[in-house]
Amino acid sequence: MRNRHRYPKNWPQLSRSCKEKAGWQCEHCTVPHGTQRISRRSGNPYKVALAASHLDHDPENPDPRLAALCPSCHGRYDWAYYERQEQYRLERMRHRMALRRQQQEKQ
Repeated sequence: MRNRHRYPKNWPQLSRSCKEKAGWQCEHCTVPHGTQRISRRSGNPYKVALAASHLDHDPENPDPRLAALCPSCHGRYDWAYYERQEQYRLERMRHRMALRRQQQEKQ
């Protein structure tokens, strides 16, 4: 796990509880934990390992909203979140540039 220091001390219990509540299957696609799959990218077999995923992307939260997700669904969920964040960042930058242009035109 990256940035372990950002997670609450009781993370192992929170993570396990999340997976148990989900019945040890992905909450998006329902694939069971431990299922044998073949990677589309490499063609190699792997076992599905569920992750307790932060729905709000806030690992510091001691009372997080979590979902048990397989690697594929977790990746799609995170990718969509980061895409929205990037679109928001670009829109803010466009807005700042338009304001600067407007101020320069007044001078």
